[in-house]
Amino acid sequence: MVRNPMGETAGALSQDSAIKLLPMPLEPFDPAVASDDDLEWFGLPTPMEYGTNPAAAAFRRNFLRKRDDAPALRFLPALVPPAPTMMELVLAVAAPQTRPAQKSLNWSGGYVMPRDGRSLVSVMASWTVPSVSAPADGSASEFQSSTWIGLDGQKFYPDSSLPQIGTRQRWLARPPAKAEYSAWFQWWARGLDLPVLDLALPVAAGDQISAILTVLDERTVRCNLKNASQGIVLQAFDARAPAGLLVSGATAEWIMERPSPMGTDGWESYELPAYTDFAFSSCLAESAAPESPARREHDLESVRLLRMYEIDRKPASLRTISSAHRDLGPPQRLEMRYVAP
Repeated sequence: MVRNPMGETAGALSQDSAIKLLPMPLEPFDPAVASDDDLEWFGLPTPMEYGTNPAAAAFRRNFLRKRDDAPALRFLPALVPPAPTMMELVLAVAAPQTRPAQKSLNWSGGYVMPRDGRSLVSVMASWTVPSVSAPADGSASEFQSSTWIGLDGQKFYPDSSLPQIGTRQRWLARPPAKAEYSAWFQWWARGLDLPVLDLALPVAAGDQISAILTVLDERTVRCNLKNASQGIVLQAFDARAPAGLLVSGATAEWIMERPSPMGTDGWESYELPAYTDFAFSSCLAESAAPESPARREHDLESVRLLRMYEIDRKPASLRTISSAHRDLGPPQRLEMRYVAP
């Protein structure tokens, strides 16, 4: 066992929410052959802990392994230096409540809900970072999209909020035109301008990303993020909800979003960049009943799909700009497609 005593520190996201960095292993360290005790120490997923859920256990085992065509896994500290960045100016927005949920101004993808009084306690998926460019009819100087997994946010529940983790795709049209890709975390809460936390995981178009959010208690989630293509695992961290808010476990999401600048209340989203087709794969969530440790798997069998639309003013109409389709496979996939004008 090789343990690094460093990393057990807390960093504030705001006055009302915080993260705790978990210890980071010293290299060389192979999580695929590590003991459950070591994995727990470093905040990494333990496949045997939830062995009654075969698909979720398989996802966790795969998270701990390197790809055959990638270098040996290495670990990076989670946070970049705390200098202001454009990420801090982005606001994630929850999807509007619809019955059934079929369309949204800023979300496309899918979500699941538990039944029988159960609450969702984890969500996970892998995806390939889409390449982005300016839309054919786009006139903005900047286009943004976010690709993420999250818990809650789809419905209006008392004291609910939305922890989410994923990648950002950004196209800057001003000369020289270029695309930018990065990783981020945010604990969104309605009515609060909580900044997006820029993560240090390197990201490029075409990279395969794997992410897991696990509920530790009603106010805390554990975050695991991996770039399988580059063989990099991000230092695990625990995130705490803003004061007064809870993880309700009402929904789990796999989403392509167009975020909004801070201060706009979500009504003036960035224009969506054109993106290459991609898919969320291994989309899984787990739920638990009160006072019971047993977990139940939820996959795309019961997913509710969201398509993103925009309002055309001349003539006045609604136009779909991003769609989601499920493929029950195997393997199951949530296929995402940009809808060109």
